[in-house]
Amino acid sequence: MQQRRLLIFVSALILSILMFFCTSALYPPPVASAHAFVIGSNPVDGATINAAPNVVRIYFNAPVSTLSTVHVYAIENGQLVDVSAAPASISPTDARELDTPLKSPGSLPQGSYEIKWMAVASNDGHTTYGVIGFDVGYSSMGLPGTTTLGPTTSNNLDGAGGIRTLNFLGVLSIIWDWLILGALTLWVGMLVIEKIIVARTERVSDLLRFTLRPGHSLHWLCLSALLCGEVVALVLRNSRLSQALDSGFNLSNLLRLVSDTTYGHIWLARIVLLLIGLGFLYWLKQTADSKDEDEAGNVPAPRPLQRSSSGRQSGTQEFHPTTGSLTRERVEMEEKAASRPLPPYTFLWLILTGLLLLTYALTGNASQVFRPHISAIIFDWLYLTAQGIWFGGLAYLGYMLLPRLPGDLDRQSAPLIELLQRILPVFLAAMCILLISGFFLAEASITSIDRLLNDPYGRTLLVQSAVTVLILLLSLYTLFVLRPRITRQVLLLPVVEPELPARRMRQSALEQSWRTLKGLVNTQAIMGAGVLLCAAFMTFYAPPIVFPNINYAASSSSPSASSTGSTQSKQVGDLHLTLNVLPGKLNRENSVVLLITDSNGNPITDAKVSLSTNMVIMNMGTAHKTIESGNPLYVATFDKRQAFSMAGQWSIDLTIQRPGHDSVQTRFLVMLQSA
Repeated sequence: MQQRRLLIFVSALILSILMFFCTSALYPPPVASAHAFVIGSNPVDGATINAAPNVVRIYFNAPVSTLSTVHVYAIENGQLVDVSAAPASISPTDARELDTPLKSPGSLPQGSYEIKWMAVASNDGHTTYGVIGFDVGYSSMGLPGTTTLGPTTSNNLDGAGGIRTLNFLGVLSIIWDWLILGALTLWVGMLVIEKIIVARTERVSDLLRFTLRPGHSLHWLCLSALLCGEVVALVLRNSRLSQALDSGFNLSNLLRLVSDTTYGHIWLARIVLLLIGLGFLYWLKQTADSKDEDEAGNVPAPRPLQRSSSGRQSGTQEFHPTTGSLTRERVEMEEKAASRPLPPYTFLWLILTGLLLLTYALTGNASQVFRPHISAIIFDWLYLTAQGIWFGGLAYLGYMLLPRLPGDLDRQSAPLIELLQRILPVFLAAMCILLISGFFLAEASITSIDRLLNDPYGRTLLVQSAVTVLILLLSLYTLFVLRPRITRQVLLLPVVEPELPARRMRQSALEQSWRTLKGLVNTQAIMGAGVLLCAAFMTFYAPPIVFPNINYAASSSSPSASSTGSTQSKQVGDLHLTLNVLPGKLNRENSVVLLITDSNGNPITDAKVSLSTNMVIMNMGTAHKTIESGNPLYVATFDKRQAFSMAGQWSIDLTIQRPGHDSVQTRFLVMLQSA
């Protein structure tokens, strides 16, 4: 039996590792996109431009909601003058872009301008804000412009009143997220142990039927805490939004947060699932009370433990006294327990729990709600499930189940051994799943090692990982060292007559092991609560912002860096390339036209050209085209949904292959503006 369980554990571990690497190869982990942070803008933050633009565009790393606002101010005589022509709107082609038109751009004065933005992320409902500055012609502050260009200064993160400042609302948000995670984790662990492990563990199930009241009250407490916690979490998100807007509590914004964001839609689904769970629990309670009333006075007494003719427990004779292997009677009991049906409605509870966990995975750090990345959602769901089974199971085992076992070692030893035997494979599977999925999510959140020390999210992740490893070591010690020790002590206890001193010594050693077991389980449960607290902090901080790797200064100074429907030319080796994008407008079918000539000006007709297009400021998806040889002009046409679907700078990567020549690679940058 032990060898079979070890083989199952090793097989599950190997399959989990293979699944992790196969999924990572087929579906590379996405960059986590919790909260909405600025990763680029047009004009670029800190840039000096010749004339004011018609529209100010801000690009985010996550979809934003219609609650987001942008105000563009001109700095005149030290005063801020609003030059926005209309409220900001989400781009029809990309939910991660906010566009704000300006009043009479041609008549706007030269000088400094300031963009104050506030964004509400559609996927998690969190509020972010910041300031973007640019100059037209010259700086009214007497400065030529900020030397560091790009979006790094656009987000107000850690300064006074920053997004990551641990003010009163921030602390409340962390506490409530922690309580929600705690209630969810405890409920998952309680369901698995009660409905699957204990229900199929005959001795423990029969014993707890009379020593532990039905778990309706604890289930009710967990579901009620989740329901209240979700309502409070929504109110806190609305309070953060009101704080960013410098306004009081606004009920209309709360309703829009629910109706206009993906988070709000998933929040409504979560509330419905919790209400279904509470209603189902109430119905089961009423049914159980009616059954108890019908059977009043006919409740059977607890089944006594059978004893052998020598007065010892038969439960301790289920193992061979010298080899410790299972006897034939014990094997038959295990097979009988394995064939016992699960309690009624267990599958309904598991389906409800799985759907509830899915709602949390969809709003987690690693998910991309606008373009759901299936691997991230699956791994996040598996992580939450394994976390509930492992940490929630430890809490339920240490603070609810073990204290309910009788104090008499003669009565508790057999149920305890059976319980630990059943828990072993479930906990091992949860550990493997949590570690594998945790590695995937960490890779999606942290893109470089230095962020583990330089970013508050990374430091919290580091602490969480260290505590998880410590819990893992304690759990392995409990399952593979302490559990076999207790089993051996139980086997050796009835071998000696009760009147002999050796019996008392062995009983004392068993009592010490029993106290050690309870202490270790309680300690692991407390450390699990610490891991959940780290998760709440990580939700508040959000993963580090990943900015596009763009040299804005070089791009703005390059004479051929951008064009709007105009011709560009460059010399690459002995080839002269002339490229044009027609008509060079958004929401249109655009064609890339390429003319290749040699050093003498003769057209090249025998080349094979491969084109790849993508947006520079953010990943809009790479579109590929291949043009075979045979014509003086190489033309590739892209559908409006394939490429050039968003205003901004686009890259066109070319690979030119000719018979008998080395392949040539180069890049053109094309600027597309709204039609």
